[in-house]
Amino acid sequence: MAEFAMVSVLLLLLFLALVTVGLWAYARTLLTSAAAQAARYAANADVPDAVAADRARALLSGSVAGGTAGTVRCSWSADGLLVEVTCTMRAPGPVALLDGVLPDITVTGHSLREER
Repeated sequence: MAEFAMVSVLLLLLFLALVTVGLWAYARTLLTSAAAQAARYAANADVPDAVAADRARALLSGSVAGGTAGTVRCSWSADGLLVEVTCTMRAPGPVALLDGVLPDITVTGHSLREER
């Protein structure tokens, strides 16, 4: 009976670690998609550059839940014909024990500006 208790604790930690890696990968995918969509939106003709970061935050507001939703930071830069949106978010964790184990997520989306 003692062996079962020791092994079950290890299996539970392994399961939580796998869930954490899955959540990290899912959050990274969401962040990458939002940054790319915001860069494409800001690259449209007659759209001011300053809306890029707001657009990324708006796209992420409904998809990232929990304590990490408040950690999303997005910035933009426009250099000539290139619009770049960079978003950073703290790595999500299903339990407090595994918070901070994985690195923060930082992604960048690029798009070429359209001209009239």
